[in-house]
Amino acid sequence: KYLIMASAENVVLNVEMTCGGCSGAVTRILSKLPGVAEVNASLEEQKVYITVGEDAPPPEEMLAALEKWSKASNKAISLAE
Repeated sequence: KYLIMASAENVVLNVEMTCGGCSGAVTRILSKLPGVAEVNASLEEQKVYITVGEDAPPPEEMLAALEKWSKASNKAISLAE
């Protein structure tokens, strides 16, 4: 059975990732946020696709959640256009 969220939206972040460790860390961090249904990190595209529900924080707060990892790993993060 699948739960389909009628109000689901997608958020895309540009995240500099060089390995599976990077994508795993980003996925773990974002998955802990309320309202985040699914996180797909693409090393090839250097993007993270996040499926969110109504109670999810705004994209800026998602970036803020990645800020500590970004600084520690010296990787760039931004909102995708």
